[in-house]
Amino acid sequence: MSERQPFFSIIIPTYNRAEKLRRALTSLETQSFRDFEVIVCDDGSTDDTGQVVESFAETLPIRYLREENWGGPARPRNNGLKLACGEWVCFLDADDWWYPGKLAAVAARVRDADFIFHDCDVFTKTGKRAVKKKGRPFERSAFVDLMTKGNPIITSSACIRRVLLEQTDGFREDRMLIAIEDYELWLRLARLTDRFLYLPEALGVYWMDGENISEYTERYLERETAVNRGYIGFLDPPDRREAELLLSYKIGIAKSQLGQFGESKGCFLKAMKSGRLKIRTYALIYYILASCNCRYTIP
Repeated sequence: MSERQPFFSIIIPTYNRAEKLRRALTSLETQSFRDFEVIVCDDGSTDDTGQVVESFAETLPIRYLREENWGGPARPRNNGLKLACGEWVCFLDADDWWYPGKLAAVAARVRDADFIFHDCDVFTKTGKRAVKKKGRPFERSAFVDLMTKGNPIITSSACIRRVLLEQTDGFREDRMLIAIEDYELWLRLARLTDRFLYLPEALGVYWMDGENISEYTERYLERETAVNRGYIGFLDPPDRREAELLLSYKIGIAKSQLGQFGESKGCFLKAMKSGRLKIRTYALIYYILASCNCRYTIP
């Protein structure tokens, strides 16, 4: 590997996903922009992850770091950050992959931002889904937008100046935050900069199957509430109210998916007081469905 500082450091956390990791690394071989390094951070895999990484040694500037299992992506990503040399850091989950023009599209806009993110197509075992994982431009401050409208940033689309990540000390290694540690970091970064740039095009793929860890559980309720309570005090009263109503909406969805329809209806009734038409409309639909004891997720 060249000792010259690469432009991008690509950090890939993984755990027992050797063949999916192979797919992700293959997508890096096809990148039209080639000034990058790859750091695979293995959270104690027991499959042939190491051999898969080794098979790319001649085609990618790749490093492999294996540690004992911690149980989530925060620590592996932080381990990768300690090794990263690039001016920008890009995160790629082992089960996702990028299209060939991803890094070139980001590199063309780095002067305009400190944090760049984009849409992703959604693939499952049955093929490509019609609905994308879409981001959105931030109309107000990034922090207020994230708190009052939620997280539109897919981790595998996030590209961030390394100096900013160093200022935040990376992801919080708190097991309470597993599956939401990315959103929590985005909030801390948004306290440092408003230069978030959304690219409204699918530059990669989000893989969705039964192994995704962000499913609705009681822990999901605890995580969302913990993050909300940790940052809501930085908002002005009107925005604080919107953040509280958004949390009610999220909790209502989770409780509905968990079959707790009575509790979910109260959450949706509260969310209907939101100043956002989208939240009011969806909360009403969900309320009606919960009244019929129906689980349904609006795309």
